[in-house]
Amino acid sequence: MVKTKAQLEELVKESALTWEGLDTSDESLKQVFDWLKGYTPLKCERVYITKGALMDAVYELTGDNAYQSDCSIVSIRLCDMEKPMAIAIPRFMVGGRWLDDIVDNNRRREEEKLNG
Repeated sequence: MVKTKAQLEELVKESALTWEGLDTSDESLKQVFDWLKGYTPLKCERVYITKGALMDAVYELTGDNAYQSDCSIVSIRLCDMEKPMAIAIPRFMVGGRWLDDIVDNNRRREEEKLNG
Protein backbone atom coordinates (compact mmCIF):
# COMPACT_ATOMS: atom_id res chain seq x y z
CA MET A 1 0.00 0.00 0.00
CA VAL A 2 1.25 3.46 -0.91
CA LYS A 3 0.81 5.54 2.24
CA THR A 4 2.99 8.63 1.77
CA LYS A 5 3.53 11.43 -0.71
CA ALA A 6 7.17 10.34 -1.06
CA GLN A 7 6.18 6.80 -2.06
CA LEU A 8 3.65 8.15 -4.55
CA GLU A 9 6.10 10.65 -6.04
CA GLU A 10 8.64 7.86 -6.58
CA LEU A 11 6.07 5.99 -8.69
CA VAL A 12 5.21 9.18 -10.59
CA LYS A 13 8.89 9.91 -11.25
CA GLU A 14 9.31 6.47 -12.77
CA SER A 15 6.12 6.70 -14.90
CA ALA A 16 4.79 3.50 -13.32
CA LEU A 17 2.29 1.50 -15.37
CA THR A 18 -1.04 2.29 -13.71
CA TRP A 19 -4.74 1.44 -13.74
CA GLU A 20 -7.38 3.56 -12.04
CA GLY A 21 -10.21 1.70 -10.33
CA LEU A 22 -8.75 -1.77 -10.87
CA ASP A 23 -10.04 -4.67 -8.79
CA THR A 24 -7.28 -5.59 -6.34
CA SER A 25 -8.32 -9.17 -5.71
CA ASP A 26 -5.60 -11.82 -6.01
CA GLU A 27 -7.25 -13.17 -9.18
CA SER A 28 -7.36 -9.74 -10.82
CA LEU A 29 -3.72 -9.00 -9.98
CA LYS A 30 -2.71 -12.47 -11.23
CA GLN A 31 -4.40 -11.64 -14.55
CA VAL A 32 -2.43 -8.37 -14.75
CA PHE A 33 0.86 -10.17 -14.16
CA ASP A 34 -0.03 -12.93 -16.63
CA TRP A 35 -0.84 -10.27 -19.24
CA LEU A 36 2.44 -8.44 -18.57
CA LYS A 37 4.44 -11.67 -18.87
CA GLY A 38 3.06 -12.03 -22.39
CA TYR A 39 5.14 -8.97 -23.33
CA THR A 40 8.09 -8.87 -20.96
CA PRO A 41 9.70 -11.05 -18.32
CA LEU A 42 9.26 -9.66 -14.82
CA LYS A 43 12.08 -9.21 -12.33
CA CYS A 44 9.51 -9.48 -9.54
CA GLU A 45 5.74 -9.44 -9.16
CA ARG A 46 5.18 -6.39 -7.00
CA VAL A 47 2.16 -4.11 -7.08
CA TYR A 48 1.61 -0.70 -5.50
CA ILE A 49 -1.91 0.30 -4.48
CA THR A 50 -2.75 3.94 -3.88
CA LYS A 51 -6.17 4.92 -2.57
CA GLY A 52 -8.06 7.80 -4.13
CA ALA A 53 -8.01 9.68 -0.82
CA LEU A 54 -4.20 9.92 -0.95
CA MET A 55 -4.23 11.08 -4.58
CA ASP A 56 -6.81 13.75 -3.70
CA ALA A 57 -4.81 14.94 -0.69
CA VAL A 58 -1.39 14.98 -2.37
CA TYR A 59 -2.52 16.65 -5.61
CA GLU A 60 -5.36 18.74 -4.12
CA LEU A 61 -7.97 17.22 -6.43
CA THR A 62 -11.48 18.58 -6.03
CA GLY A 63 -15.02 18.20 -7.32
CA ASP A 64 -15.49 15.99 -10.35
CA ASN A 65 -11.70 15.73 -10.70
CA ALA A 66 -11.36 14.00 -7.32
CA TYR A 67 -11.28 10.25 -6.81
CA GLN A 68 -13.65 8.35 -4.59
CA SER A 69 -11.68 7.92 -1.38
CA ASP A 70 -11.64 4.11 -1.61
CA CYS A 71 -10.80 3.96 -5.33
CA SER A 72 -7.79 1.72 -5.93
CA ILE A 73 -5.08 3.01 -8.22
CA VAL A 74 -2.81 0.07 -9.07
CA SER A 75 0.75 0.63 -10.26
CA ILE A 76 3.64 -1.56 -11.34
CA ARG A 77 7.12 -0.10 -11.50
CA LEU A 78 8.86 -0.20 -14.85
CA CYS A 79 12.10 -1.25 -13.16
CA ASP A 80 10.34 -4.51 -12.19
CA MET A 81 10.05 -5.38 -15.91
CA GLU A 82 12.88 -6.68 -18.11
CA LYS A 83 11.62 -4.80 -21.20
CA PRO A 84 9.18 -2.10 -20.04
CA MET A 85 8.87 -0.46 -23.45
CA ALA A 86 7.39 -3.71 -24.79
CA ILE A 87 4.13 -2.70 -23.10
CA ALA A 88 4.09 0.92 -24.34
CA ILE A 89 1.46 0.23 -27.01
CA PRO A 90 -0.27 -2.93 -25.70
CA ARG A 91 -1.13 -1.19 -22.40
CA PHE A 92 -3.82 0.79 -24.23
CA MET A 93 -5.75 -2.46 -24.86
CA VAL A 94 -6.15 -2.99 -21.12
CA GLY A 95 -6.55 0.62 -19.96
CA GLY A 96 -3.00 0.99 -18.63
CA ARG A 97 -1.53 4.47 -18.38
CA TRP A 98 1.69 6.03 -17.12
CA LEU A 99 1.22 7.45 -13.62
CA ASP A 100 2.97 10.72 -14.47
CA ASP A 101 0.47 11.26 -17.31
CA ILE A 102 -2.43 10.64 -14.92
CA VAL A 103 -1.02 13.15 -12.43
CA ASP A 104 -0.28 15.73 -15.15
CA ASN A 105 -3.81 15.42 -16.56
CA ASN A 106 -5.33 15.81 -13.09
CA ARG A 107 -3.20 18.92 -12.46
CA ARG A 108 -4.22 20.42 -15.79
CA ARG A 109 -7.91 19.86 -15.02
CA GLU A 110 -7.52 21.51 -11.60
CA GLU A 111 -5.77 24.51 -13.18
CA GLU A 112 -8.52 24.82 -15.81
CA LYS A 113 -11.15 24.92 -13.06
CA LEU A 114 -9.26 27.68 -11.26
CA ASN A 115 -8.63 29.75 -14.39
CA GLY A 116 -12.14 29.36 -15.73
